[in-house]
Amino acid sequence: MNKSLISCISICFCVLLCSLTAIGQPHYAQVLRDLEAKNPTLLAAAKRAEAQKATAHVGLLLDDPSVEAAYYWGDPSENGVRWDLRVSQTFEMPSVMVRRARLRDLQENAAGLDYQALRVATMLETQQLCADIIYYWNVAYIYERRCTAAIRLAQLYSRRFAAGDCSILEYNRAQMNMADIQNKAAHAIMEADHVMEDLRQLMGDENYNFTQMEYDSVMGGLLFEDWYEQLEMRNPELQQLNNQLAISQQKEQLSRASWLPKVDVGYAAENVVGSTWRGATVGLKLPLWSQQRAVRAAKLQTAASQDALAAKRFERFNKLRCVFHRHEALILNLNNLKAAYRQSNSLELLDKALEAGEINLEQYLQQVNYYYEIEMEIWNTAHQLEQFHLLLYSVEL
Repeated sequence: MNKSLISCISICFCVLLCSLTAIGQPHYAQVLRDLEAKNPTLLAAAKRAEAQKATAHVGLLLDDPSVEAAYYWGDPSENGVRWDLRVSQTFEMPSVMVRRARLRDLQENAAGLDYQALRVATMLETQQLCADIIYYWNVAYIYERRCTAAIRLAQLYSRRFAAGDCSILEYNRAQMNMADIQNKAAHAIMEADHVMEDLRQLMGDENYNFTQMEYDSVMGGLLFEDWYEQLEMRNPELQQLNNQLAISQQKEQLSRASWLPKVDVGYAAENVVGSTWRGATVGLKLPLWSQQRAVRAAKLQTAASQDALAAKRFERFNKLRCVFHRHEALILNLNNLKAAYRQSNSLELLDKALEAGEINLEQYLQQVNYYYEIEMEIWNTAHQLEQFHLLLYSVEL
């Protein structure tokens, strides 16, 4: 194998590695890092989750030990005195203790999943704001270029009107076109500023600035079933419901196991007028009344959790399938629009034709507006594609 071929393979491998690394990064990764470091809601939620995790282990797995003491004096006094002492500890059956420990672990996990769901929702909202900012700034940039052309056109027809080369209708049409485009440009800038303020509020920084002007590339050509199978169980909502189902199942098992008696083991001592008795005590506590309806209630809760999980899976599957197919279609539409615009863009030729008098003002405006509408449609499609992409891959945040 010659050196040039080896060098070519090495370059291809590096490009592939860089591409995979870029794909693995979420869109607007730096903004998301700043969000986790600054967002007051996420910072407070993280502390609250830690407190909830600690709360799950507040109670002890064992009951508190029991100590009883008694002192008696005789009547008549010649009978002397008597005292009793009893120390005992109640133990649940090992199977009950194991299930109770598992339940606490699941409850601790629930606190982390609640925080993760809030984190993903906040990050997705932040990404969507970034996508909106990019869209509005590019729309404003399109109108800025249109303003430059409209001002030049208005000046051209002012000179022509002064020279008597055009009618008052054409002069007014050029002036109205300029005013309309200036108004739309100002509106686009206002929208971008408004969304930027929303982003700054989320970031907890009134001076935060986001300057990205292009969307990150997205990939298509995947099969929905393969994609969904990889990402389904990483969805925070499904993770919460799965954990809730596991908690319900563990409570049901704990309720069944709680019918087992509790063992009471202790030490007892008794002193009666010069005689002392000491020994071990063993007893049973039978839960005949306390667990009568607990198992049935736990079974109903488990069934409700199973139904909720199944409904959410069905709803999410159908929703994401629709979004996924629209995402794939938008990739194709965007590529077609860009290719058509590159091949048919002749704005410079239209300017020359207007100045040479080969076309009239209405023909010029109709053709120019057509090209700018295609350019606007490209950004509308790219904006929709970005929003769908962010929604599909939010589980990876």
